[in-house]
Amino acid sequence: MQNTNSKYWIIDKVTLEKLQVLKQFVDFVAEQEETSAEHKNNAAKVKFFIENLDKPETFKQWNSCIDIFNPFLQGGRYGENGGIYWKDWSCWFELGILEISIEERYVDKDGLQDEKTIFYNSINFNKEFNGERMLGDNNYQGFIDNAFKFRKDIVDDFNEVEAEIDIW
Repeated sequence: MQNTNSKYWIIDKVTLEKLQVLKQFVDFVAEQEETSAEHKNNAAKVKFFIENLDKPETFKQWNSCIDIFNPFLQGGRYGENGGIYWKDWSCWFELGILEISIEERYVDKDGLQDEKTIFYNSINFNKEFNGERMLGDNNYQGFIDNAFKFRKDIVDDFNEVEAEIDIW
């Protein structure tokens, strides 16, 4: 990454090119029946933002995600054994940070909650940030491949699906 006169760092071309596979995820989310028409219409803009992650003047806050959840367990009605109540595949660009993740959230029969991170990557574009700019797994194709199989995780008691592509 290189320094610029803006408040953001500029991502290197190699990493920028690797991140372009995220456009496949945006297209996939847009194709889902659970994605609203408004959010489907945001897909082209979000793909533009991904293409231009090396141009801070184009930065907007956005996300693209698919969630499977169980509102019964999430709401604190744990049942006899508890279980997974949320799994999400997400890409977020917010406050100058790109985060890509797959996470599962659990609750046990006593109401104790835990989460498991399956994939995580973070890139901090903020110039004043002094830590490691790129953290986590950079197998973006692995993230995509896992997301494309999300429907295999749907079962009778874990079947509420939400898909969105949002810009704010």
